[in-house]
Amino acid sequence: MTTYIEPSDQLPLTEKRSEPAPHGPSWRLVAVLVLAIPIVVSTIAAMFVSLAVDPEPHDVPLGLVAPARAAQAIESALAAQAGDDAFVVEQFADAAAARRAIETRDIVGAVTVGAQGVTVLTSEAGSPALAQIVAGVGTGIATAQSLPVTTESVVAPPSTDARGTGFAAGLLPLLIAGIALGASAAIALAGRVWMQATVVLIGPLVAGLGFAAVWSWLGVIDGRVVPVAMALALLIGAISWFTAGAGALLGTPGVGVAAILMMLISNPLSGLASSPYLLPAPWGTLGQWLPTGAGGTLTRSVAYFPDASTAGPMWILLGWIAAGAVLLALSALRQRRV
Repeated sequence: MTTYIEPSDQLPLTEKRSEPAPHGPSWRLVAVLVLAIPIVVSTIAAMFVSLAVDPEPHDVPLGLVAPARAAQAIESALAAQAGDDAFVVEQFADAAAARRAIETRDIVGAVTVGAQGVTVLTSEAGSPALAQIVAGVGTGIATAQSLPVTTESVVAPPSTDARGTGFAAGLLPLLIAGIALGASAAIALAGRVWMQATVVLIGPLVAGLGFAAVWSWLGVIDGRVVPVAMALALLIGAISWFTAGAGALLGTPGVGVAAILMMLISNPLSGLASSPYLLPAPWGTLGQWLPTGAGGTLTRSVAYFPDASTAGPMWILLGWIAAGAVLLALSALRQRRV
């Protein structure tokens, strides 16, 4: 005999449990995003605009060769016209000593005043914008004393990049190369610290050689390919090591923080397009402690000023590389504890 069981009497094989509905984003988060992003963007825009609008010289090291009485009058006139903090005037015994100081990047230019007239010594390789300012100072002095004026370029860039635009234009690709190497190492090789370190160690060397070869081919630099390549490798390495370390330790947010620091802060504060001396205080000084500013100064010195000291920017770049290495080591230590 077959027993029929009503469907309502059948017991379910599995009991379904009701789960709470996931909480959607709150209006508080919406309000934070609506306010925070425009405020951050506006702040960055204000910094960019303030650095670009009406740049003025700040603590520009300027050489002066003139008789004592005339030198004192010239310094007073410069302070009255341009401001007390516009120029830091250093007096030299003769034009040869001033030229030597320009070649070592101790000063950006010089003005020599004598009975035969005024000679302006410039350095377009250091900064075409500053060279124009120094030339203007010399012309003003010559006009005030009714003397003829001549201009001599002590350190000039190659004729194929006379305005230095090629050098400045190479900044963005260098930044992208450093960020890309560090970000790819942090994300694609997550958890493999030794592989990440290998990428940011060898990658900048390859990129530096490539950039230097391209600059030589395009006439941005005239020889000295290997020293320039090493300087570029340090610049790219400082960015890539720090980006990789921040990404390895903090994940994607760490990569984002490093990219913002290098692209939106270090880039405009470097002063490579004009000169750190033309940025408002203290931004020009601060920019030289960041990888782009220090790397740009090092590369410019190696490329055009072989007699200039490179210890300062080199140690700064090595410091950023060391900071990235410490972050990578901390990420490896955290993995072992997990």
